[in-house]
Amino acid sequence: MFRSIITIAFVLILQVLDAQTTVSGQVIEKPGLPIIGANIFIEGSYDGSVSDESGYFSFTTSLTGEQTISVSYLGYESKTMTADIGEMSGLTIKLRESASTLDAVEISASTFKAGDNSKLAVLKPLDMVTTAGSMGDVMAAIQSLPGTQSNPDDGRLFVRGGDASETQIFIDGMRVFSPYTRTIQGTPSRGRFSPFLFKGVSFSTGGYDAEFGQALSGVLDMNTIDEPNQTETNISLMTVGLALGHTKKKEKSSISFSASYIDLTPYYWLAPTRLDFNTPFRGFSGELVHRYKLGDGLLKTYIAGDMSLFNINVNDLNTGLPGTFDLNNINGYINSTYTSFLTEKTSYKLGAAYGINRDRSKFDEFDLDTDLDGLHLKANLKTVFSDFLIFDYGVDLISISDGNRTALGTTILDERATDRMIPGVFGSLDYFINKNLAFNLGLRYEHNSLMGTNEIDPRLTLAYKLGKNSQMSAAYGQYNQEVNPEFTRGITVLNEKSRHYLLNYNYKDEKSIIRLEGYYKDYLDLVTFEERDFTFQDVANQGSGRAYGFDAFWRSSKLIKYMDFWVSYSWLNNERQHRDFPTFATPAFSTTHNLSVVTKRWFENLKSQLGVTYAMTSGRPYDDPHTPAFMTERSGLFHNVSVSWAYLISQQKILFASVSNLPRFRNEFGYRYADAPDATGRYASELIRPNDDSFFFVGFFITMSTDKMKNQLDSL
Repeated sequence: MFRSIITIAFVLILQVLDAQTTVSGQVIEKPGLPIIGANIFIEGSYDGSVSDESGYFSFTTSLTGEQTISVSYLGYESKTMTADIGEMSGLTIKLRESASTLDAVEISASTFKAGDNSKLAVLKPLDMVTTAGSMGDVMAAIQSLPGTQSNPDDGRLFVRGGDASETQIFIDGMRVFSPYTRTIQGTPSRGRFSPFLFKGVSFSTGGYDAEFGQALSGVLDMNTIDEPNQTETNISLMTVGLALGHTKKKEKSSISFSASYIDLTPYYWLAPTRLDFNTPFRGFSGELVHRYKLGDGLLKTYIAGDMSLFNINVNDLNTGLPGTFDLNNINGYINSTYTSFLTEKTSYKLGAAYGINRDRSKFDEFDLDTDLDGLHLKANLKTVFSDFLIFDYGVDLISISDGNRTALGTTILDERATDRMIPGVFGSLDYFINKNLAFNLGLRYEHNSLMGTNEIDPRLTLAYKLGKNSQMSAAYGQYNQEVNPEFTRGITVLNEKSRHYLLNYNYKDEKSIIRLEGYYKDYLDLVTFEERDFTFQDVANQGSGRAYGFDAFWRSSKLIKYMDFWVSYSWLNNERQHRDFPTFATPAFSTTHNLSVVTKRWFENLKSQLGVTYAMTSGRPYDDPHTPAFMTERSGLFHNVSVSWAYLISQQKILFASVSNLPRFRNEFGYRYADAPDATGRYASELIRPNDDSFFFVGFFITMSTDKMKNQLDSL
């Protein structure tokens, strides 16, 4: 009996063993390079194994029929295959390195990012406002990066030979139609934005993505904070005014606002200016960001508004007579974006933005009123097919209305408006051939209802990882931008165009960041005209130009203990024949050499942070009508040493002081001439100098936060 039971059990075991199938094979990344420790298993079961030192694996299973085997390994893209279990022996399974790994190449050309989500970030978000001389202005801090031309008497962003209108500003991907405050000639404009509400920026000096249109030279995209850390209040008492900020954090929503009142009257009592003010600059501004978790997505709304005015006495070079110039400005902007997921692999972002700007200016009895209304709608989708294939695509619509009214006393001299709509469609494909080689292929289409033009702009970026810490990128892009509406009234003209060619090298480790880039930019279809009797005649698209140069950037935070610094240098050769230029020449805003050195050091014993910024710019071109050559004169070198000091009185109280051009260099920007000569054949002229040789700022900053630890030191 016992022997019979043993025999039956033995037979049953043999039958079970005979019913099992062996699954075997090798896991490799390249021919001859095995992957050790890869996990292999049959989905929906516990049957599986791990590859050995030669990449081989083998295990048995009692499953039959069609099954799916899954193979995965950290840093590599998982792979599945489905077949009859009897055919799963002697397999060769090749895995690709995942493009989502930390050391994978990043597709980026000519873009400076501030934030923690980019492997190529060169600035941290707070660096935007901790730069000495920036006075808390994001635009001024951006000018410490290569690719920009410093124009201290203007303040706007001039990028690689392009004027300020060729660089577009965005907030959360939505266009800002009037990003700068209004000032008079010789006083730099400021950005309208509080740095405390933004988590970072992406600044591109060329080769930007197909998502962005209507920009010939550059794009600055600023991103508001998604989720604040805590409830807090910030109070600022300054030599130029007052400011208040508050953030309230709730479970599903949060709201942040900042408001400021600026009045330069007390400042000019202490530090007289060359300007003859009747009413110095006064302005009130406010911003608000509201965030709400709606379903699986995030709804963000940004609102900003400001009012400013000033009145000044000026001299007219053409008449030699004094006059009074008065300006009142009202600006408003709102955008709202909603981000969520359509499917597990597809996210979407819907956005709407609307902006207005009203300028009411008066020179003696001559009135000039300008109005701007802008609307931007966008729907953007992103589908991640795999670690190696990502598709960004969408549509947008820009609608702009410009109005101008000129009058002499009660007599209206001219009144007209220009309306147009610019719908666009865009798409870009990121494809990672492997973790070291990738490309982005983009295409953008736009139609301009005013000019009846249709533009198709292709864009391509290649990126190759040279080693653990370095990579190279090359890019080509075509861009178009509508011409200034003042040239299109009753005249058919085309969009102005540019083509970018870029070659970029990036190196980044724990101690340093190095960026080197060469570029060449073609300008096509630039507007040309002749100005006669204060009107534009013979307007056409017959102009062209070229800008080429080299940018270098080096940053190190650990070379010297407690010290952080970066060095930027740009060399630019820029010539164009456009507008009323009689020949090819360098525009007045363009400079050949631009150098910026920014340093910051924390002194633990003194509880102080010292910042020093040195800026040098070569001479700016200007035209002397007494000479036969055009735009061949050059101003002297521009030098500026700015110093800032922040003292931590207590954990939440800070005393801050900053001085621009501390040595008081006598900078100048060439000469300004009258439009016509006098009876002796000479043109009246005046030396163009900054309205103030230096500017000082003192502030006392108080923070009240939930944890009683937060302060504004990193934001000064």
